[in-house]
Amino acid sequence: MNWLYVFKNWGSTLLLGAILFILTAGLGAEEAIVFAIMLSAASLVFSLPTLLVYILVFYWLKKKNSMDRKWIRLILVSTTILGIGITICLFNTIGAMQPIICYSIAAIVSSYFFELEKDDLENSINL
Repeated sequence: MNWLYVFKNWGSTLLLGAILFILTAGLGAEEAIVFAIMLSAASLVFSLPTLLVYILVFYWLKKKNSMDRKWIRLILVSTTILGIGITICLFNTIGAMQPIICYSIAAIVSSYFFELEKDDLENSINL
């Protein structure tokens, strides 16, 4: 399994989640830019505990190495969504559903952007 998948998935989830949240918040252009900068910084910091748990789960699944990719992806996305829910509920109890939904959708979508397995160059070239 590809370790870069973890960081690509994490980064794209943060980016896409912030975009979805800003689009659903109905902000003006100037407000959206300022809010995007603040949201990106906050998302980066608050997502670190979830990232650590995600890395541990990824490592455990990599050691197991006998599961189908769809189950691995499901476990990883579920871990992300659970982490998002816990983090947002701990720090924002009023109106917490909108960011949870936005970042959860982003986690699901971004998990399919990248491959779990490394592309082996030798196997991909047909000689």
